[in-house]
Amino acid sequence: MAEESKDLSLMVPAAVGSCGIPVFRLTVLSENSSIVAISVMKYYSSPETSSPETSSPILVRLYFYPDGDKERYGEGCISLYVSIEDTSALQPGWEIDANVRFFVYDQIRDEYLMFQDTKRLHEINKECGIAQLLDLSYFKNPTNGFLFRDKCVVGVEIFANIYTGVGECLPAPEKFYYNPYTWKINDYSKRANVLYSEVFVRGNHHWKLRLCPKGDFGQEAKSLSLYLELVESEPATRIYADYKFQLKNQESGEDFELTGLDVFSSSTPSWGFSEFLSINDVEDSSKGFLVEDVLIIQVEIIHISAVKKFS
Repeated sequence: MAEESKDLSLMVPAAVGSCGIPVFRLTVLSENSSIVAISVMKYYSSPETSSPETSSPILVRLYFYPDGDKERYGEGCISLYVSIEDTSALQPGWEIDANVRFFVYDQIRDEYLMFQDTKRLHEINKECGIAQLLDLSYFKNPTNGFLFRDKCVVGVEIFANIYTGVGECLPAPEKFYYNPYTWKINDYSKRANVLYSEVFVRGNHHWKLRLCPKGDFGQEAKSLSLYLELVESEPATRIYADYKFQLKNQESGEDFELTGLDVFSSSTPSWGFSEFLSINDVEDSSKGFLVEDVLIIQVEIIHISAVKKFS
């Protein structure tokens, strides 16, 4: 773990590049090159707002290993890393295309030796850097000017393009213990080819069933087609639902059932089965599904979860 040493740091204000890309500079002045590691932090303003007074700060930390980061094979070299420590000012789904320039200051010639690293930073990977930045013997050679009177200056400059996206969150589906909705269809043989149930409520959402006794979507005259439909006034609503259809056997009690798992929305409000059960099986009186021209369908919505957007 790096040791934070604020008294060893010299923080340089943020600047803006020629193309309007935010630039962040952070410099460390170390007065003891024999320490294991130091780190300093600085806030810089998010480029999502143009005014420095109103922009949100992002906490960035620079890690400097004067004797090399041995855990990442930096032994025999100096190591430099930069890390985003606090992302609370960024929107969920953020990404940063970072053009990172690490530098070591030549105190004799008043020049900077630059090292560049380009990386996309995001919530999973918030760090970039170079473990073998500069050979330690070259760094410590007094004629090179990097270590002068046991003092050295290292730093980082970040050119950053920050992208924010719109994400979606699916909360853990909630299990409901409502009674199944039962739809009893009388005079089944006299009905049209598209039937709708009454609207019913489950999980604070409105639903209905759609039945095609003669089939649809390539199953015409072959299978009964059955669908669950979301009836919502909000166009942005998206609902995850785990549901079960049952065609009640009115004689043996051995119901026919199929289950579905789908996301319902205004663009796709209807899900189900075009090939639910063959018409021959439904209309065969010996099967027990159609009795005295009455068909009974049940649907149970087992789990419901509303998809939520965040930005």
